Amino acid sequence: MTGRSNKTVNRIIQAYRKEGRISDAPHRRHPRETTAAQDADNLDAAKASPFSTAREIGAAAGVSASASTIKRRLAEGKLKSHVAAQKPRLSLSNKTAQLRNRTLLFSDESTFTTHWDQKQCVWRPANSRYDPLYVQEVASSGCTAVNVWGAVSRDGLGVLHRVEGPLTSARYCDILDYIMIPYALDGTFPDGDFLFQQDLSPVHTAKVVEELLNMRGVRCLRWVPKGADLNIIEAVWGRMKVSLCKRGLHSSSADELWSAVEEEWMRLQNELSFVDNLYASLQSRMQDVIAVQGAMTHY
Repeated sequence: MTGRSNKTVNRIIQAYRKEGRISDAPHRRHPRETTAAQDADNLDAAKASPFSTAREIGAAAGVSASASTIKRRLAEGKLKSHVAAQKPRLSLSNKTAQLRNRTLLFSDESTFTTHWDQKQCVWRPANSRYDPLYVQEVASSGCTAVNVWGAVSRDGLGVLHRVEGPLTSARYCDILDYIMIPYALDGTFPDGDFLFQQDLSPVHTAKVVEELLNMRGVRCLRWVPKGADLNIIEAVWGRMKVSLCKRGLHSSSADELWSAVEEEWMRLQNELSFVDNLYASLQSRMQDVIAVQGAMTHY
């Protein structure tokens, strides 16, 4: 008559007699296994050790819950488990070996200026010369300036090129195509077996530059952010600027300044032990950069 089984009818009658209801009873939810504080502890543990398993995260947070519960709580906190991106592990020893490789060609740009008097005194404790708090940032403006690009290999100082105007990705491609590659193939690396170093400047990492290097078959060293102290050519620029500072070039024209820069470059080319000593310093450079986590070192 009701279209329901006897069992269902009896259950409804019993519910009406005992509880005075004819509808389904409200569903009772299981109590939440973890508290808000425990959920926060799980999130903190996952952020501190993102490669841990859910069980390891729960153990680190001191939370007694199943792995699936911990995963749900982390998902509620906007953390989900994904397969990690991978890259080759590079240790201090093999990174230094790459840097000291005889096939490595270092490169860099620098600006030389006629305005050298920017020294400023600073009160600082002993042994804190390169603490960022006491390092003066200087700008070369309102004076004659010359921009240059240079390369250094294990055989010594290589080619030096004057950059006319601001360095754009198009100009940099011209330097690579007409200066760097011919220098490498016609001189130091006639077999084309060399590893090219450049920093992470936006000009260097532009797509058009990457495409050119790939098209020419040039292998590039994977560089690191804030890696200036690992590039030995920075020491070359430093030596040159110290020497040029003593030459009284304040009233020189751009062409006169460029001639002086070329002279200093050639003088260092004839200093045979200079580059050998720079290569010998690579091990300690790497150790110092790691020790200060990429901050400025005495190099």
